[in-house]
Amino acid sequence: MARFLDFLFGRDRGRYGGYELIEEMAHGGMSRVWKARRPGTEEICALKILTPESAETQKRFEEVFETGEGEIALRLDHPNVVRTFDYGRGQRGEYYIAMEFVDGPNLGTLIAVESPRVRKNRFDLLLRIGSGLEYIHKRGLIHRDFCPKNVLYAHDGQVKIIDFGLTIPASLKHRAVVTRAGTVSYMAPEQIRNQALDARTDIYAFGMSMFEILTYRRAFPRSGDRTRNMQQHLNAPAVPLRQVAPDLPEAMEKVIQKCIAKDRNLRYKSMFEVMTDLHGAVAIARSQRSD
Repeated sequence: MARFLDFLFGRDRGRYGGYELIEEMAHGGMSRVWKARRPGTEEICALKILTPESAETQKRFEEVFETGEGEIALRLDHPNVVRTFDYGRGQRGEYYIAMEFVDGPNLGTLIAVESPRVRKNRFDLLLRIGSGLEYIHKRGLIHRDFCPKNVLYAHDGQVKIIDFGLTIPASLKHRAVVTRAGTVSYMAPEQIRNQALDARTDIYAFGMSMFEILTYRRAFPRSGDRTRNMQQHLNAPAVPLRQVAPDLPEAMEKVIQKCIAKDRNLRYKSMFEVMTDLHGAVAIARSQRSD
């Protein structure tokens, strides 16, 4: 860690470019995230800086940001999508991105501890997250790493899709097959096979995430073996929703099943289609709860 900080900041540990660093919020093998103050303002943001070891993510930033497609991210404006303020390269060549600061944990963390807050608001969460993902697709982007850990649930109730480090413009799917990247437990079969991606890849991940938000469980048995996880998505049937949550309507199970069809030609073609059926399923679920 100390070597990386020296690499980025030299003697001035309190600043990165014009950003005033307040505290480190998270770190991993791919990046480090700081709570920071934007240059010339009092506005707080989340500053994500890629580590030198994250060659694959660095390459993805080059594809997205240096082709001008990154400008799309700066124009994203939706209540359930984190705002992007700035992106670029530091003086040592590393990529960074400055985003809206959201004060709250991610859904993956809350699901892991079976937070009552998630269960109480699970239908509303599905509708708001789905709305955000639909918006992203309409703006010509594919997220590629959609999952509960990439959704923040703020203490004030805001829900924000985050982490566009793997996002690609939908137009790239026609120009190249992108390298496999993302979170294995939510990867669509075509993503595992390194095939070209489209909105249906995110729809698969949304269906997997729906199952988890509704049940606190995964649609496939948990495994620490990456290869086994991939094989499950390629070949094994997912656990039916109502086997785990019999109180939920059949309509909800049908939405998930269509989202996670292994053959993407059998999935919903767009998040608009998903949301149309999801609104209906949520209405049925809510009416049953009030009976």
